[in-house]
Amino acid sequence: MAYLIGIDGGGTGCRAVISDARGRVLGRGKAGSANIMTDCSEAVVNIIASSKRACAEAGLPEAILAEASAYLGLAGADIGDGAKLVSVQLPFSQYHIATDTAISLQGAIGDSDGAVAIIGTGSVFVSRSGDVLRKAGGWGFMIGDLGSGAQLGRSLLQETLIAFDGIRSASELTLEVLAKFDNNPRAIVEYVHTAKPGDFGKFAPMVFEFANAGDRTAKKITASAVIDIEETLGALLSNKENQRLCMLGGLAQIYKSALSQRYRDMMIDPLGDAATGAISLAVKMFGPACGGANVSTN
Repeated sequence: MAYLIGIDGGGTGCRAVISDARGRVLGRGKAGSANIMTDCSEAVVNIIASSKRACAEAGLPEAILAEASAYLGLAGADIGDGAKLVSVQLPFSQYHIATDTAISLQGAIGDSDGAVAIIGTGSVFVSRSGDVLRKAGGWGFMIGDLGSGAQLGRSLLQETLIAFDGIRSASELTLEVLAKFDNNPRAIVEYVHTAKPGDFGKFAPMVFEFANAGDRTAKKITASAVIDIEETLGALLSNKENQRLCMLGGLAQIYKSALSQRYRDMMIDPLGDAATGAISLAVKMFGPACGGANVSTN
């Protein structure tokens, strides 16, 4: 029997799904980070480990991986040489490497036209119109990641310093943030000098909490984030009717109710997860009707 492997590889973990040639899921496995921009060697280790665990759950020997066809959605696959470095170390008979956004889109909306907004600590958006896929964002919070938790936190710390300087009036939120740093603005500067996206993202819940309570600084930050998200969706989505929109990620539920009616009318719950999306794309590329495919990356 021919087997398919679907891989969802990201910074927080790697998930594998094994199925038969028609996409019937047989087993799943998890392992550590598979962000190829951060560490290609670690990514390969965890891709293989998660695949072996999927085999174990399915009651299949690990040796079948050498005969399996794999579709891998990996964070950072479209930047640098990571995809090429990973590809020469994969155990599969044939494979295709794409971005993790491609498999998230497929998993969430299936073959329909529409878009997925993935918003958590970072953010990235991807849409499909016919055979055309478009991606926006995912550039990192320093220069992108609109609406993300990291961007919200960064904006909050910036507004706190602006208020301290007397450029704009302080609010309850900026005063509370300043108090967390012992009312010392230089401590904020020291913090951001070494802060990572997740460190900024820790402040995002405060922004939403205070916005709900009517804090003007919080409302300003969230309103700006909603504008950024809607501008991005407006650029990606066509004017076709019956398009679908899925919001994924840690901040998805919060933003769902904040978007304008046009986008709320498009909202659907995701049909499946990203790993399931990878299997769906594997069936399209390697399934019985396709007669297999060449090894490839994109």
